[in-house]
Amino acid sequence: MSLQQADIRLDLAERYLIENEPRPALEQLQQVKEVSPDNPRLYFNMGLAHTSMEDWDRAARDFEKALELNPGYAEAWNNLGQVRKAQGSMQEARKAYEQALEIEGYLTPEFAYYNLASLFQEKGDLERALEYAVKSVEKNRRFVPGYQVAGSLCHELGLYDQALRLYERGAQSRAEHAGLSLAYAKELVRAGRVSDAKTWFEHVIEQNDDSHEARTARDYLEALR
Repeated sequence: MSLQQADIRLDLAERYLIENEPRPALEQLQQVKEVSPDNPRLYFNMGLAHTSMEDWDRAARDFEKALELNPGYAEAWNNLGQVRKAQGSMQEARKAYEQALEIEGYLTPEFAYYNLASLFQEKGDLERALEYAVKSVEKNRRFVPGYQVAGSLCHELGLYDQALRLYERGAQSRAEHAGLSLAYAKELVRAGRVSDAKTWFEHVIEQNDDSHEARTARDYLEALR
């Protein structure tokens, strides 16, 4: 197999991973390993496959090998953090996420910030969790999971004005996302801005009249008449 053919098999393996088919992905990756054993991308994808199979020990070894070959592989640090968290090693998970964020040129830091938010939320440190959740959407204004967890944390902390601002930003950034639009409409009701809330409820219904979000929006509109 040539190196060009190995790259093609890597692309194919990544397609299998996107489709949540880890076993055929691993079959492709094992063939790549025979001709390109020092490719960090190879071990990163093996780590993703083993993560999908919840084989945490192998996944950890794969990501560690990718990082041995390329210590600046931010995505591998982030995914190693996910594995460590699944193994119950919260301190090691935190270190891995933080290491990812220290790498210049990390293209998707919102994921590491979001993972830190989730970690601190599980620990009960809601203020710290909110700090990281907000950073995730500051890095990517279209990052839906960040808005969702940040809004939820604001509610737990009683920070309703901040929740309103966050959902407003999210709904405006991702107007096509029914969940964010619905969350913003609900916050508008809480804030007493009923007219604005109706506009956003109607927007949710226009997006997909048969969705769960649309049914909820119609219930609210009925109640607000």
